[in-house]
Amino acid sequence: MSAVPYEKICELVSPLYCPLEIDGAIYMVSQSGDVLKFKDGQFKAEFHISGQPYSIVIDKLNKFIYVADMAHQAILKRYVDENSQEQIVEFQKDYEGQTLLGPNSLLLSTKNNLMFFTDSGPFGETSIENCKGSLFAIDMDTQIIKPLALQCLSYPSGICLSNNQKLLYLCETGKNRVLRFVQTDAGIFYYSTYIQFNGRFGPIACSVSQSEHLYVARFEFGYVSEEGQISIFNSNGVNVENVSIPQCPEISGLTFSSQKSNILYVTENSSTPSCLRILINIEEKDDVKKKDKDKFK
Repeated sequence: MSAVPYEKICELVSPLYCPLEIDGAIYMVSQSGDVLKFKDGQFKAEFHISGQPYSIVIDKLNKFIYVADMAHQAILKRYVDENSQEQIVEFQKDYEGQTLLGPNSLLLSTKNNLMFFTDSGPFGETSIENCKGSLFAIDMDTQIIKPLALQCLSYPSGICLSNNQKLLYLCETGKNRVLRFVQTDAGIFYYSTYIQFNGRFGPIACSVSQSEHLYVARFEFGYVSEEGQISIFNSNGVNVENVSIPQCPEISGLTFSSQKSNILYVTENSSTPSCLRILINIEEKDDVKKKDKDKFK
């Protein structure tokens, strides 16, 4: 396992989650209630909610920002109305009359016109002995919500899509594994265990690169380990590399840059909550290995 160099681009007092890059700006959320924006070396609060945000997504027109609010156990929608007034309203609060436990990670699928989200509740609530976490999908036209995995998951956290948006990967932190959901032509999702880890507490966030490599951030408590770890898998599910991030064990989110495919943004909360910029060259090494194997075919 090799260590990767990184640059801290910003720090905060309150824990940070869910980095997201839009038009060169890095958005992230703070558990103080701030939705933050970092661009051109400037760090500011874009807006504030009186809750505990865990993640955000922004629609393709940059009109609506959706926030997973753990404190209010709801997904909120923020927008500016025709009178230039900020509005923050509830978008999703329950499923069939039952209040959500607390949404964790949000994900928009433009091809399916769906919003996926994990409903984990606060850390530790949906533990191994209480596997009541869920994965839901919301139709963005009708706002109809349907479960893809209902009250059967142990702290479901980060989710990401393959580039064709037919595969969804879910970090089930409590069982130290990644699940893969496969969408059929009929629109039905089937899922199974895709990666079972050993060691560390569990996967907490994931992202897919342009070349379909799956990057999985593996959380560990700061008093147990001094380094963070990201495991990388190719499109066949083969672990091609594990990289360490010194002094950063409590990773809380990761995403690839939308402008530079070899840049990875990571949020981390072990000592001083911060957002990191990491240069990735793992896939170049994997391509070399493939070419070397092809020589002997």
